[in-house]
Amino acid sequence: MKPIMIIGGTDSSGGAGLIRDAWVAQKLGCQVLPIVTAVTAQSDDMVLNTQLISTEMIASQIKAALATTAPAAIKIGMLGNEEIANAVGNAIDRQSCPIVLDPVLKASSGRQLMSGQFPRTLLSQARLVTPNLLEAAALSGYPVAETDDQIAAQADWFLSQGAQAVLIKGGHASGETSDDHLYTLTEQNILTAPRLEVATMRGTGCAMATAIACGLIQWNDLILACKRAKSFVHNYLREAINI
Repeated sequence: MKPIMIIGGTDSSGGAGLIRDAWVAQKLGCQVLPIVTAVTAQSDDMVLNTQLISTEMIASQIKAALATTAPAAIKIGMLGNEEIANAVGNAIDRQSCPIVLDPVLKASSGRQLMSGQFPRTLLSQARLVTPNLLEAAALSGYPVAETDDQIAAQADWFLSQGAQAVLIKGGHASGETSDDHLYTLTEQNILTAPRLEVATMRGTGCAMATAIACGLIQWNDLILACKRAKSFVHNYLREAINI
């Protein structure tokens, strides 16, 4: 099993965060190196409390993990604040493996989980950034996209910050299909699947980003990794609602 370093927060209900990441990685045949950035007390309906881990402790976790084995990929989830984001970026700066950054801003219940900005240096380290429509708007400063042109403008912003690629996920949109827009510096692809009639389910963003990172380990092909990850998450949702 190839190792994947997963950096993010814990979720006491197990619905999202490192627990969901580890479940996905195991399903896809990867060993997890877990780096805890925050401890959250949350349910499906609310976040009761959050406790951020010190930057010194986070850096120590990463140093110890790297001393044990070199990760084949890195997935970054909840960071909590700009200081932690900078610390993580510095700690993984010399890693040559693909990095997938899932910019967690809020819990599904609405509570803010990130203060400050994502440093440009961290965005520029990412092989792929995976915001949903709301996150893409918040980070780029544009309104929530409703058209392909608006999505393209937001994607251009991420690429201008140094990200090698961006996948803007369409789960928060409406329509018969759920379309994710993948942009690199040279091409655009739309990943589509039938939209499922399912209530908001936490952890889908975590699952998608982790599945992509595992796919990059296996195939070293971004488009294929994203397509396989979308199929994985779609099937996971289908099973959850017993279709």
